[in-house]
Amino acid sequence: MNLSTLITRGFAATDRALWLIVLAQAACSASGLSPDDWYPVSAPADAARREAARVIAVCASCPVREECLELSLRNWTVGQHGVWGGTVPAERAELRAGRIAQLARVLARNRQAEQAAS
Repeated sequence: MNLSTLITRGFAATDRALWLIVLAQAACSASGLSPDDWYPVSAPADAARREAARVIAVCASCPVREECLELSLRNWTVGQHGVWGGTVPAERAELRAGRIAQLARVLARNRQAEQAAS
């Protein structure tokens, strides 16, 4: 999924709606894996992906993978930990930074347009 899809998708559903969808349909709930398996210890993305390979495989076939990833990006207090939507923390931090930068550019363009119009 590309960044612009995440940005536009992020405004399509409320957090509550996303949580309800994910809780009802997430493959992780029936995976039989230990909750500890979902929290890789390594910080670098490559090492964390190796540690979490079994859970990332569960995410690969999850019907609500994109919604799960969106929740982690919106709710960073919890989303910065563990595996969400088949991604590890370092990967989500990069996605989040890109999202913030893109939103900042859009807001700056809007301010410039408002100033030019007035």
